[in-house]
Amino acid sequence: MSSLRRRNSRKCYIIHSKLTYLHTNAVYRSSASVFAIRAMTDQPTIIAQSDRVILRYPHESDRAAFVALRQSSRAHLEPWDPIPPSGLDLYSSEAFDRELESHNTDREQRWLIIERATDSIAGRIALTNIERGPFQNGRFGYWLGEPFQAKGLMSDAMNLAVGHCFRPANQGGLGLHRLCANIMPTNTRSRNLLERVGFIKEGYSKNYLQIQGKWEDHERWAKTNENDN
Repeated sequence: MSSLRRRNSRKCYIIHSKLTYLHTNAVYRSSASVFAIRAMTDQPTIIAQSDRVILRYPHESDRAAFVALRQSSRAHLEPWDPIPPSGLDLYSSEAFDRELESHNTDREQRWLIIERATDSIAGRIALTNIERGPFQNGRFGYWLGEPFQAKGLMSDAMNLAVGHCFRPANQGGLGLHRLCANIMPTNTRSRNLLERVGFIKEGYSKNYLQIQGKWEDHERWAKTNENDN
């Protein structure tokens, strides 16, 4: 009699286990489907915002507007742009692929600057060469489309970016200690921008970076979270 009970109990256990497995797989498949749908319909993630600008990650739906702004501003931006070793045309649709691929990695962050009044892409801020460990440093690169110059949008966007970079990770930020930016001495707009957002000139490097095929001197600017206001 006890042997019969054991066999029946074992059968019940097996049936229960199979039902649990089927239920778990059904839930997993359902969750995976929901995740896939969300991935296709999600809105771009907002990093920070002010009254005038939004800082957010790029999205595939931004491609046409991003490339159009880059191309229409080419004469304004190209004098400051390095030529990538890959030979990639920085004003092409293929260049936007790089924005998407590296927009949120351990080593890079890329954020679009959106003018709130027009809901238009105004430019982009990139944080590259992110280093952790004892350094906790990142390097800024940025540009603003020609139609959006002299509106104060870049100052707003950079202040938002700096705040996000210095904000502790447990508060949604990157938790960095130091930010740097290197600019050509003739780029007065960029120098004025860095001064406005609290960067300090740390040094000068001869023949630092190749810009449009020529080795150019650069000023080195930086800011640490101790002097962030």
